[in-house]
Amino acid sequence: MADVTNPAEQVEALAHRIAEAIGRRDVAWLKLVLAPDFKHRTVAGTVSDADSFLEAVAAIQAEILSVTLQGLTIDVADFGALVTGVQVARVRLADGEVEDERRFVDWFAKIGGAWRLRVAIDLGN
Repeated sequence: MADVTNPAEQVEALAHRIAEAIGRRDVAWLKLVLAPDFKHRTVAGTVSDADSFLEAVAAIQAEILSVTLQGLTIDVADFGALVTGVQVARVRLADGEVEDERRFVDWFAKIGGAWRLRVAIDLGN
């Protein structure tokens, strides 16, 4: 992959890599890109820290066929970046394949010169 220097392109590439890592259940890599004070939130009010989020990714019961992002919008400032879009997960369950679309908002912060995912908000379907 070419070196990406545009901050919006950097954040977009990282967002896609995070989705792919979730699809692979690569919690070791995900841990590297989560901010030390990472939080996962839902509109229902549930808040999870990094360890709980990574445990949930590792514990997904279905066979994950793919996780992709669609309709991304990215707003970058010196101190952070806001990404909104739709995460589309295709999974295989005992009774067939299912496609799950979930709207999300991710907040990335620049930490030690690198973008890290600070807050992930699951907005549901």
